[in-house]
Amino acid sequence: KELDELLKKYKCKAPSGNDFSPSFPFNLMFQTSIGPEGTAVGYLRPETAQGLFVNFRRLLDLNAGKMPFAAAQVGLGFRNEISPRSGLLRVREFCMAEIEHFVNSKDTSHPRFSTAADKELVLFGRDDQLGSGKTKTMSVGQAVKDGLINNETLAYFMVRTQLYMERIGMNPAKLRFRQHLKTEMAFYANDCWDLEIQSSYGWV
Repeated sequence: KELDELLKKYKCKAPSGNDFSPSFPFNLMFQTSIGPEGTAVGYLRPETAQGLFVNFRRLLDLNAGKMPFAAAQVGLGFRNEISPRSGLLRVREFCMAEIEHFVNSKDTSHPRFSTAADKELVLFGRDDQLGSGKTKTMSVGQAVKDGLINNETLAYFMVRTQLYMERIGMNPAKLRFRQHLKTEMAFYANDCWDLEIQSSYGWV
């Protein structure tokens, strides 16, 4: 509805010169049939993360009920991309690797934060995205102090991610962290930053 209103408000036209047709929902998950009769509906997973979340209680028990703890996994994901393109950027089947670090929201400090606090990162906060369009370079210690990055644990792992990228040969001048806009945030998140790389396709 919002998209249709904007297209109408700004009198947007298709390349053919015609009006756009009304928008409609599109499911990015692949639907499939389950069972010998194919009567049960199932979906191929678009993310690997839900497996870790669904098994959170078991993972917590494995860690003697103590937090924080981390779990890592590698697996396939599937997305019903409308138009696969741009080499390997938009494909329908891909391999993902991730680490989920679980921390008690009542204590988001990190015991090794002091070792990372002085590391400077290129940050593209949501206010800058909606305003000046310019990035800021600052230490994560200052970013946490200013409230730009929500907490020490998040900032610590942002630094670890940056150091990993530098270690495998990525040019630091072509790296930045972009904060999710309010409209992009997962319902369970209080802050989220994506590491982006500037390539021939733009910022990815």
